[in-house]
Amino acid sequence: RKRLRQLSPEIISKSALLQYNREKNFFIVESFGHRIEITYPEGQVHFKAVDEKLRSFVWELILLNYLSGSREMPLKNEWVSYRDLPQGNVFYPNIRNNVIEFLGRFYSDCDKGLLRDALSKLGFAFVETKADLAAAAKAVPRVPVLIQFWAGEEEIPSSCQILFDSTVSDQMHIEDVAALCILIKDLIIEQYSMEKA
Repeated sequence: RKRLRQLSPEIISKSALLQYNREKNFFIVESFGHRIEITYPEGQVHFKAVDEKLRSFVWELILLNYLSGSREMPLKNEWVSYRDLPQGNVFYPNIRNNVIEFLGRFYSDCDKGLLRDALSKLGFAFVETKADLAAAAKAVPRVPVLIQFWAGEEEIPSSCQILFDSTVSDQMHIEDVAALCILIKDLIIEQYSMEKA
């Protein structure tokens, strides 16, 4: 929040690709299919029409850090995994164990129709890849995400992959990208549970 206050709304709007409401002093962020308002200069995060089960401190922190740290640069349209990012090997074992492998196991047992419904409500659009199910969404305007699932067969377990544009490390600190992986998992599991209820 201190870093946010040091930047003008014009600079933030341009670097983060965000609309700024001058009358009410807040930025409008579209994140995983939800509209979120962040006040300026206070940096208070207001989730609009977002179910309480989906809201989290991690999501708030990622958004605030993005507003104060994003850069004006084009996407490279090159998908990379967390492990491929500079310093990504440091947190990758945790991401692999607690996010990637967890979602792979989840995919093997979940209702695929409900999963598609959950992904749609999180702003994911389905895309064609070599995966059994693939969908892309915007975490924030300059950070697209691609998630892919493969069904297991015989002794090969189901698997999952989360990919980012190769510019993600220019838009977010590596720890925020790790937190984003965890957020993606949590949002999918919570939204799926809500669809199932």
